[in-house]
Parts: sequence; structure tokens; C-alpha cells
Amino acid sequence: MIPIKKSLIAKSGKSSNEWLPLWMHLRDTLEIMKILLDEFVSDSFAESCGLSKKLLIQIAIFIAYIHDIGKATVGFQYKIGLAVKERIGEIEYYGLKLPAFMETDRLNLTPHALAGEVILRYYGFPNSIAAIVGAHHGVSLGAGSVKAQELNQRQADIKGFENYFGYENENQNRALLEEIWKSLIDDALTYSQIESIDELPELSSNAQMILTGLLIMADWIASNTEYFPLISVDDMGDESYYTYRVENAWEKISFPEMWSSLKQEYSDFDFRDTFGFIPRSTQKAMLDIVAETKNPGLFILEAPMGCGKTEAALAATELLTAKLKKKGVFFGLPTQATANGLFPRVINWAEKQSEEFYHSVNLKHGGAELNKIFKSIQKGIPEEETDSGLIVHSWFCDKKACLADFVVGTVDQLLMAALKRKHVMLLHLGLAEKVVVIDEVHAYDAYMNKYLERALQWLGKYHTPVILLSATLPAQRRMALVNAYLSQKESSSEFEANIDYPLLTWTDDFEIQQKSLPYNGSHQNIETRQIKDDEIISIIKNAVDFGGCVGVIVNTVSRAQKIYDSICTEITDKVLLYHAQFIMPDRNQKEAELIDKVGKKSGKEERKGFVVVGTQVLEQSLDIDFDVLITDICPMDLLLQRIGRLHRHERDYRPDILKGPVCYVVTDEYDNKGTGSKYIYGEWLLKETIEFLPETIMIPDDVSTLVQKVYSLEDSSEEYKKYETEMNLAKSRADKFLIKRPSGKDIHGLLDKSIETKDDNKAEASVRGGISSIEVLLMKRLSDGTITFIDSTIVSSELRKDECERIAEQKVRLPSKFSQKWNIDNTIEEIENNCRQYIERWQESYLLKGKLVLFLDENMETELMNYKLSYSFQKGLISEKESDER
Repeated sequence: MIPIKKSLIAKSGKSSNEWLPLWMHLRDTLEIMKILLDEFVSDSFAESCGLSKKLLIQIAIFIAYIHDIGKATVGFQYKIGLAVKERIGEIEYYGLKLPAFMETDRLNLTPHALAGEVILRYYGFPNSIAAIVGAHHGVSLGAGSVKAQELNQRQADIKGFENYFGYENENQNRALLEEIWKSLIDDALTYSQIESIDELPELSSNAQMILTGLLIMADWIASNTEYFPLISVDDMGDESYYTYRVENAWEKISFPEMWSSLKQEYSDFDFRDTFGFIPRSTQKAMLDIVAETKNPGLFILEAPMGCGKTEAALAATELLTAKLKKKGVFFGLPTQATANGLFPRVINWAEKQSEEFYHSVNLKHGGAELNKIFKSIQKGIPEEETDSGLIVHSWFCDKKACLADFVVGTVDQLLMAALKRKHVMLLHLGLAEKVVVIDEVHAYDAYMNKYLERALQWLGKYHTPVILLSATLPAQRRMALVNAYLSQKESSSEFEANIDYPLLTWTDDFEIQQKSLPYNGSHQNIETRQIKDDEIISIIKNAVDFGGCVGVIVNTVSRAQKIYDSICTEITDKVLLYHAQFIMPDRNQKEAELIDKVGKKSGKEERKGFVVVGTQVLEQSLDIDFDVLITDICPMDLLLQRIGRLHRHERDYRPDILKGPVCYVVTDEYDNKGTGSKYIYGEWLLKETIEFLPETIMIPDDVSTLVQKVYSLEDSSEEYKKYETEMNLAKSRADKFLIKRPSGKDIHGLLDKSIETKDDNKAEASVRGGISSIEVLLMKRLSDGTITFIDSTIVSSELRKDECERIAEQKVRLPSKFSQKWNIDNTIEEIENNCRQYIERWQESYLLKGKLVLFLDENMETELMNYKLSYSFQKGLISEKESDER
């Protein structure tokens, strides 16, 4: 070893008495990479990179050792040497002259990741290999930034030259540094058993992405001083520290066994053993196709509500994991509520996958830390064996959450794979290694679909199997998703014209296939009647008088609240209002009451004369059942979703007058001007739905036909032109932070103008239309300054942990009128000004830090942005002026 190599600094401690030599950090990262290759990555990882397994291992080990070569520069050694001055003298003794002073602004021109990429390019390494080193801090640099510092240029033309070689003695420094760089490269080639640079290929952009993710993972572990402690400044380090240093670190990390499946087929017995019932014909047919597909890729299952798509997807995940050698599953849903609802079902399934080893599980969305089931799962591998093989591992959190084995989350977590965001490579690594399941893909708008399609393009390049589930999917969307996964512009029109239902569309390598699936569930003839607003109350009253259970689904919170008031005044107090603007405890209580009163197991007495009024939250995932349904007009696919809550279960005690299912469709939201429904859905889709809405609908037979009729027609009407313009504008807005397609020679510029935020909520807003929703913690502040919960329980001065958890549960989303781009900053400023002095101590809790608190007075009221807001358990958050928001 060149003597000076042992003196170069990689890390400094909080005091000047600790440091870590560069050679040790490189060795730490190398050894962790070896373990990850052996124990973490799947057998299909090399294929995802388009490499042989041997070459993948060689490249991964090489980049692990060489990743911080950019720290072997004058600029970096000068800057870090200020914290470890004892080492500076030795560095200079061996001939590297560090300046007395360097300007910070000039130093910032050459971050060490960029310097590392420049050095590797200087020695002739493939640009794609060098680009991984350049991106290992989470951002791929622009090609221009790299070329501006090319070391084979004239000295005067090299931007930031002094950061490499210094102001003075640059010729002497350059000669020594090139000797050091060459020695480090030789070490990396030796460790990776690469005889020549010529053996290294140019990598595809998808290979660069997930190899960068793997390098970031190895570097983060190796940089954690709890696992790899710094050493005394008097200690130069020694080879004898290995392999104990690495073994000790890996034991502390204590990663669980990565999940894999051996299941090659799914018998009826297997299915019953896993899910508790014999597979239905639709489920069995899908599993047979998955088992027979040679090179499976994308599967789109369109099937009726309540036919078991979730179980079919989980069973298919086992088959695909075994077939493609993947490790884990990501299950994405439209909302936090639907993700929370599915989480227990996935846990039950996952426990059956974890009978011999411990596996990691994660719930990933903004309120996950408050989910009682998630909080109850064992943290880390226990010392004594437990009944459940599932654990929550502390390392799989934040941006690393999708690296866990079993992940349930909101679809935002997947969509952010297409978002220009720092460290997005870690998310790609997690998703590429899994089977990805996305439920209710019909629920995503044009803006979100742009991100979904781009994410699918990358997953297709990784050969990641994807299962998309929908009850009602327009044919154009179906084929747009297939084309995105295959990275092709268009496919045969025969696949778009197919209106069979249930239907499975899938890819076998680059071949697209479709098959109509059998269905042995019930067939219901639903009568539809178009009505006006002023008929709603009389229809409800008539049904209640006969003992019927009534569901009312409208498109805005304000409409739901007004109808609720009218029902309470004119008909009955046996009514429940359910929408998204309740604090979490109240919403959970209402959801439990919903399941009790109108769920699958509800009885005659609970249902008798009971009325539920709600918004779009009643469309998704709740297994509830009404005798009669009243709904605002909405797009056909969503209307059919709502109809799926009508006579959902067989009951022999429905009132005689309601034995035939009837759906009343309120058309005022289309007929009137400037309605909230038009704002949400657009006028054209509502017009088309009314035009094609028949007087009777056979469920599920007519589902696909009706959806295709509404979405397949293009016309010259003003409404369609406006709809098309709005769709194009939404797609255009999405382009702003959309990462590039998985093509091109390298990942340079992939994250140009990336989202500059560490806040997951802001990142999620960027893939949901770009409008940030403002969440607040709703509390009371009395006239004497006492702070209480909504139920008047006083918050203690000690602010115990259990109180912090309860405060965090009081969150509610403000109507979106408060978070438009022209007023969101003013809204936040007003809330902060009214709460800052009262919540200073709350910032000490990780659950409450940075949260906005909206204080109500003794009368449960407050003012915000010239609106009067109030709250009650019965009605939720109320705005004095009518809101057009959900």
C-alpha cells in the first residue's frame, strides 16, 4: 500500500479524537456489498440489470470499493482535515500539499461523488459505471457538470481544477494523486476479480438505477457509526480488524431472512389452507394462467366487486415470486383508508409465508405510525421465538421502506418511482426486487396515470411482475398500461375492442394475451332511476318507513352534510355521516359502526331504517351493503363501483318493497352550473354517463360494455374539447417532475430539477396532481390558554408519549380551497401564527414535530382565511361557506 493511502481521511467524528481512514470505509462498503449480494438481492437481480450473475457480482463489488475515490482529492482532504487536524501533518509529510485556505463556494463545485465520476472517466472506465459512482449520493448529475471537469482538458479549462489538485504545487499533487487513484482502482479491480477495464460493459439505464440503489444501501450501512464505529485518531486501522468488524456490524443490523416462494402451482387445497375457502372460478382461472405463463410480466385483472381479486393477487404473487425468483410484494391502494383496510388481510397471508423464518413487513403512508395493527407488530427479531414470523425492522423506514419483504402502502409510494426525487434509486431497488400489485387502478386521474405509466415502463425493464386490479377499467387505459409496461407506442386494436368481463390481459415476454374468465357469482338486474335533488328526502323516508337500509353517496362534503341535516330534521336520527374530513379516531369509530350496521355480517335489526350518507370514500374497499342506493351522477366506472354497494350480499329479510335493487341517480350536479361534481369530474364525462345510462343494468354482465361506451367515444362537442384540454394540461403538469424513460446510455440528468423536499407529504402531493393538501391536528384551546382534545380531555404539561400519540391521531385534512397555489402559503402562515407559541414543546416529539395545529375554541369553532370552521363528531369539519371539495 502506498504509505499516504492509509492517511487519507474518509470521515471525522463529533470530536477531533475520532476518524475513519478512506481505505477502511471503502473496505467496509465492499464487505457489506458482498453480504447484500449473498443475502439480500434476489436471484433475478442480474437479469433485471441485463447481466450475467458473475459480471453483476464483479461490478457491484468494484463500485462498492471505488465509490468514494473522489475523497482522494485536495479539496475534500482539506475540508474534512479541518475536523481532524492531527492527520493533516501526516498527509503533507507524504507529499500532498494542502492549501492554507480554500473558499467554500469553490469547494462546492466539486462534491466528492462528482469527483469520483470524473476520475473514473479519466481512466477510461465506461461512462455508465462512472455515472453510478457520481450518483451514489442520490442524484444523477447532468452530463454538462461532468464534462466541465474532465481531467484530460487543459488545466485552465477544468472547472474546479483547484479542488482536485490545489492552488499551489498542483503538478506535484497531481502526480501523487494519480498514483493514489491508480492504486485504489487496482485494489478495486483485484477485489472484484476484474482483470481489465475492457471487461466492463456499458450498462443500461435500468441497470445503473438499481445498482446505484444497491450502492446507496451498502454505503449507508457502512457509514452508520453504530454498525461501523470510527477509530481513535491515533489508530491508522489494520487489516486484522477484518472480518470481525464486518461480522459484528452485520450482527447488530440483524436483517431478517428475505422472503422467497417455492410454490409452482396453487391447488384448491393450498388456496383453502391460505385463505379459508375454495377458490372461485375467476380466481382459479387466473392462477392457472399465471402458472402456465413462461415469461410473465404484466397482469391486468378486470373483475366484479367482491369476487376476491385481492386473494387472487396474493396467491399469484406466490407463483410469480417462485417463477421469477423475486423477493417480496408491494401492494398499493388509492388511499390511506383503503391501505389500512387491506393491511390486516395481507398480514394474515404473510404470516403463512413466515412460518420458518422472520420476515419484515411495512405499512407505508403518512399515518402508518398511528395504525394500531402496525404498531403492535414485533420490532426487530425477538430473542425468543414468537407465534408470528413478521417483524418491523428499524432500517426499513422512510425512503428505505419499500426494501422490506411485505409492503402495503398508498399508490403514491409506487408513483414516486417516476418522480424526480433524491434517492429515488432506493425505491427502484425495492420495487424491482418484488411482485408489485396495484388495486383499483380505475381510481387514478390523468395526472397520476402519467406517473403510473412511467413507473410501469421502468418496472417492465426490470422484468418486475406487476398485477393491476380493477372492477371497471376503460379499454384505452387497459392498453395504455400494457404499452407502458412493454415500452411500446401501441398494440393491436383487438385487445382494446374486447369487452368481455371478467377479463385477464397479460404479457408473456413481449406477447400480449387476453382471456375471458369464468364467473360463478351472482348476476343482478339493477334498476336505475334519474331523479332531482328535491326527491332525495322523500325516497329516503319511504325506504326508512318500510324498514329499509339506505345508502346516499354524493360528490362533495358540503352536500353530504346538508343532506345529513335534512335527514336528521325530517326523517330519522338513525343516520351516519361518513367522509374524509373527520379526525382519525372519529373516522375509525364511524367505519366500525358502518361495518357493524351495514357490513357483511350485519343483521336485520341493525339495518332496519338505518341511513348512511357519505362521499367517494364509500366507493372503495368497504364491504358494505344497502337495500337502496341514492347517488350523485359521476363517471360511469365510478357509478358502477357505487352500485356494487347495492344488494351486495344475499339477504332473505329485505323489505318486500326493496327486494328489487334500485339505484337513484341525482342529475342536478350535471344540470346545474358551476357544481362541485363538474369541477371534480369534468362536464363531458358526466354528460356521457347520463346519455348511456340505461334503465336497467345487469351486474356484472353490462359493466365493461357501459364503461367502454362512455370512454371510447370522441366527439366535437365543447364539453369534449374542454375535457381533452384538461387531460392534456394535467399530463403536461405531470411532466415537470417526471423522470426520463428507461432508455439512453446513462442516467445523467435523470433527476435534473428534482423535487427539493425531505417531506413525504410534499412528494406525495407531487404525484397526486401537484396540489398539496393541508393536514392539521385539530385541538381545542380554552380562553384561559388550556389545551384540550376535542372531547375536552386536558393535555398535561408533561406531554407524555401516549398523549403525543393521541395528539398525532387528531389529524384532519382541510378542504382543498385552503391549499390552492394562490393561498396555500397564506393559509399555513395564519395557522402557524395562531399555534406557534402554544406548541413549542411539542416539537420535541418526533410524532408532532413540524405539524400544523388548528385550535378551536370552547364552542368548537375558529376562523381561518375569512371562513368560519367548526367541528362535530356527527358532521366532521364544517366550513361556513359552501365547499366544493370532497
